[in-house]
Amino acid sequence: MPTSTQDIPLTGVADYSAPRSADWGEYRERAIAEGQRFLDAVEGILDTVRAGRDTSEAEGRVPDTSIEAMIGTGLFRAFTPLRYGGLEMAPAAFFEGIMRIAEADSSAAWVAGQLNVHSFEIALMDERMQDEFWGETPDARASSSYAPTGKWEQVEGGYRLNGTWTFSSGVDHAQWIILGGRDRNFVVPVSDVSIDHNSWDVQGLKGTGSKAVTLADVFVPDHRTHLLIDTYNDANPGWKVNNRPLYWVSFTSLFNSTPTNTVIGTATGGIEAFLAQSRIRVTRMGTGAPAAQDPFLQLTLAEAMTTVRTIKERHLRNWRGLFDLACRGEEASPLERMRVRFEAADSIATCYESLTEVWPLAGASASLSANPLQQVMRDLMSARNHGSAKKELAAGKYVKTLFGLPPAPFTDLGTLNYYK
Repeated sequence: MPTSTQDIPLTGVADYSAPRSADWGEYRERAIAEGQRFLDAVEGILDTVRAGRDTSEAEGRVPDTSIEAMIGTGLFRAFTPLRYGGLEMAPAAFFEGIMRIAEADSSAAWVAGQLNVHSFEIALMDERMQDEFWGETPDARASSSYAPTGKWEQVEGGYRLNGTWTFSSGVDHAQWIILGGRDRNFVVPVSDVSIDHNSWDVQGLKGTGSKAVTLADVFVPDHRTHLLIDTYNDANPGWKVNNRPLYWVSFTSLFNSTPTNTVIGTATGGIEAFLAQSRIRVTRMGTGAPAAQDPFLQLTLAEAMTTVRTIKERHLRNWRGLFDLACRGEEASPLERMRVRFEAADSIATCYESLTEVWPLAGASASLSANPLQQVMRDLMSARNHGSAKKELAAGKYVKTLFGLPPAPFTDLGTLNYYK
């Protein structure tokens, strides 16, 4: 495993801390090429992931076979720095790969997206934290629980953590966990926490295993802490070794856009299932006529297909644009970030609403446990309640920025969305 920035030369760039004014064209092309290789690899695992969907649902965790298959595509190295054997791929390609996985298993896609996006935050932190995190494998994974529900106190050399943090998606497949502390985040080895395996009793996105974790007098050294003021001040310690376009992209924008990928893929898969079933289904209301001849079904299906496809194209276009901007050494304005933030949340809401229009035309058999359509609906309902899906809140930030109204002062992860 490489241990210095000189072990893996960056194509076209001699210095890992090159200025933003450097020519990052070759870096961009390399990142896009890595993304295409990833997408090609994803196509080869979809049958495996689809075969694990029932296990995800039954056991409340994504099966190890699905996780191993995703590891093989390079998914968990997407945002790992090159110096640790990572890929630093273009975000839009990673997002599209998650969408395709979601068509096979929503929970697998959700866990894959959440576990991987945290690597981006680790790359912004102290180099010692990065060495510990990726010291054994570039596929290292961290789950998270950003809501500050536990307790912490500052002590000599770091912090002491106690209490319970909830909804840590994919914690069963993580080696580390990131815990929220309002204006800072703490990184803790999973071996230091107690996982409550009975805390995740849900009906939607059940396979994500978003369980609660409890800590008792766990010490977190300073270098395992992400002070959000560092991001606010453009003083991320990780930029000393990872000063490249990928890591200039807004972390909060990336994080809030990640659940959208699962939702778009889930909605796409749901529409495909509805289409396949409607081809052979006949109505039972005394006619026996083919469902495909129903003009209301035809219009609803056409609208849903167009809506979800348009949402997908908009989301990927936004992220191609943000990465291109970073590769030009430029920073997205607050207005641009708030637009992307709103459109990511809007995508979740719109995909959910499109499937609720389709659902009444799916027939009574759609409610059968064995029918994937009912699982699609449950998964979309759960995703609609995620913090990143708060379309109403995101709209407020976006339109206030349009009007030039003053933003809330920086205090925590939530207000950091506007600034960085």
